[in-house]
Amino acid sequence: MHALAPPMTDSGRPVVVVVGGGVTGLSAAYAVHRARPDVTVRLFEARDHVGGNIVTERIDGFVIDAGPDSFLRTKPEAVALCRELGLESELIPTRAEARHVFAAHQGKLVPLPGGMALAVPTRLGPLIETPLLSLWGKLRLLAEPFIGRGGGDADESIESFFSRRVGKEAARVLAAPLLAGIYAGDFRELSIRSTFPQLVELERKHGSLLRGFLALELARSAGEPKRISLGDVYRWLRRRGEAQAASPFLSLRSGMGTLIDALVGALPEGAVRTSSPVTSVRREGVRFRVELGPESFVADRVILASPAHSTARFLGEEGLAREFGGIPTVSTATVFFALDRAKVRHSLAGFGFIVPEGEAKILAGTWVSSKWDDRAPADGALVRAFVGGARDPERVASSTDEELVALARSELERFMGPLGEARFSRVFRYERANPQPILGHAERLARLDALVRAVPGLAFCGASYDGVGIPDCVRQARRAADTVLTGLPGAVVRAGAE
Repeated sequence: MHALAPPMTDSGRPVVVVVGGGVTGLSAAYAVHRARPDVTVRLFEARDHVGGNIVTERIDGFVIDAGPDSFLRTKPEAVALCRELGLESELIPTRAEARHVFAAHQGKLVPLPGGMALAVPTRLGPLIETPLLSLWGKLRLLAEPFIGRGGGDADESIESFFSRRVGKEAARVLAAPLLAGIYAGDFRELSIRSTFPQLVELERKHGSLLRGFLALELARSAGEPKRISLGDVYRWLRRRGEAQAASPFLSLRSGMGTLIDALVGALPEGAVRTSSPVTSVRREGVRFRVELGPESFVADRVILASPAHSTARFLGEEGLAREFGGIPTVSTATVFFALDRAKVRHSLAGFGFIVPEGEAKILAGTWVSSKWDDRAPADGALVRAFVGGARDPERVASSTDEELVALARSELERFMGPLGEARFSRVFRYERANPQPILGHAERLARLDALVRAVPGLAFCGASYDGVGIPDCVRQARRAADTVLTGLPGAVVRAGAE
């Protein structure tokens, strides 16, 4: 995909090596180059393409984002990066007419209650009407403002946090597929502090999630809110349907691969090398030795942007290797169907559907061409299913593409009705590509930070650590670039060039 760069030589320019060519590594390399054009940047990617989980294919008028298809606009880093790269005109929101999300429930698709805020319904009418929760489940959720704060600073799982705040039923039916589903993980093991720290902060500050969400709404309209009473919460829950808020998600008109192409294009010619797995990174005096099989290079600074389990394999220091290697992962696959719209019985009026545990053999379904403009020709429809994850950990490794297609089609048709014969289908596998910030993850990161700080000139970043979204990865990449550039001298003439 990219021409191999010539072997690095010490020409007097400082050298920064980035290991890993996903969106994090590319963003880190770009941040280094943008801040210090005098620095030689080299990025090594083990696979034959860059972009990591971000893969865009364009086939017969269909635009297929195999991995993430969007990012949150409420986290500013990704939007800022797109603007820097000249992609602002490419940014698109979700389609205004298709904002509904459904849940698989007893063999049917049921709309999620209106006014959902991070898995918590915040309007009384839709909550009372939904069949997703029993009467007891609804009453228990409405009792949330009366539940005291959690005790101390101990970490807890998503399941524990939501069961304590809104009850076990709402935790299983709403929180698990919506929040743990982002990680394809087990909500009994994922750390709430490492996945959704904003919810922990709402409870700490307001003593209640419902009080906290009301406070956020009041703060947006009228500044710092007054002390919120239970009466205020009750009146807020009873509010009528309101104008639909702007979608928090953005994508790129031609697919998320546009961002990857722009990052590569912003780097110096020859800075990126694909099919170049790093086999060793070790400290040599004040610099680093980076080995790629028979090739060996010297760098002043190194940014580790490869997946944590890969990073663990090429680090010689035992403590670092143990901590990087201790972050668990799960495998997933996405299965796409390019369909004739006229043959699909379902209205496809929405984003798609989530799947609570035990309701289906897939994790979720997305109606891609309803969610975004320009993802299918006028007479087509693009649908995808998610398979595997912590619920079905062996599925991806043990199934052929044909078996995954058959499973996905069977489950989609069970909820959506006939799909008709597909124009084509595509399977994308993400083996060990979904890091799991389980209980104790924050403590592991603290240990990693301490170990890495003890190695001057080394930094790490990526979805394995402090957030899996594209804005999180960009934020970490820029922080890593700042770290390695701090104290890095300008171009000098060195003796004994490698």
